[in-house]
Amino acid sequence: MLEEQGENVFHLGALGAGHTTKLINNFMGMTTVTAMSQAFAVADKAGVDRQQLFEIMSTGPSNSPFMQFCKNYAVDGVSDLGFSIANANKDLGYFLTMVEDLGSESLIAQGTSTNLQAAVDAGMGNGNVPEIFDYFLKLTK
Repeated sequence: MLEEQGENVFHLGALGAGHTTKLINNFMGMTTVTAMSQAFAVADKAGVDRQQLFEIMSTGPSNSPFMQFCKNYAVDGVSDLGFSIANANKDLGYFLTMVEDLGSESLIAQGTSTNLQAAVDAGMGNGNVPEIFDYFLKLTK
């Protein structure tokens, strides 16, 4: 039944392993998109052409589907990663709770969550995650 409903099916082991993996995956993805979006905003402030930044960054190890989503918004004005800032922030909160429950901490996730929460507080929560670029642009003005 899962194979009929989903594109990829992975068997991860004990009950809860799928949810844990989802939180880890979303931590990685949303942190990447947040960092890339800020990179485009800082480039803009520094007078670096965003398209040229994309061309340079996408030729190296930073190239990824997430880079394309960020470029689509920061350069082309197309918001096509269908995952809201508010939803990303919710998942980062769950990830931080999980890490804390494991007796550890994640300053990286805390930083991402702080930025996502600030964008939510600025009324941007319904926007797709790459739209956090607009929040970072406002910070650099």
